[in-house]
Amino acid sequence: MILGIDTDILTAWAMQGHPRHISARRLFHAETRNRGNLLGLAPQVVHEFLHVATDPRRFEKPLAFQDAIRVATRLWEGKEVARLIPTPDVLPRTLDLMATFDLGRKRILDTALAATFEAAGVRRIATLNPGDFTIFPFLEIVKIPAA
Repeated sequence: MILGIDTDILTAWAMQGHPRHISARRLFHAETRNRGNLLGLAPQVVHEFLHVATDPRRFEKPLAFQDAIRVATRLWEGKEVARLIPTPDVLPRTLDLMATFDLGRKRILDTALAATFEAAGVRRIATLNPGDFTIFPFLEIVKIPAA
């Protein structure tokens, strides 16, 4: 089984000062080591992670860009990761979901991620923002506890 990873969980996992860092680490460990699952990672999550984790307005100690690239590369190439490349049907499905649920411009990226996961057969997503994904009936939200 594959657990889809949202950017906020990836950021919590990578950033030691993040309030959910330990919880995210435990979740990744539990999914991959204890349950034998894979972590589903899409390129758009990696792109957003690079943007967020290096932003000094978001973190007192952001990652240097080269360090963020190393973290992303190591994770992307990890044996516990399923690399979820958007297929040609993801764009039409994203547009369909946006029309069906009357979603606006601030929901484009999350909807595209949901469509990417759906196309890859991913049915569970780990996120710190469950409200971004509860509208999609094909995704189950995996929450992590506060630190």
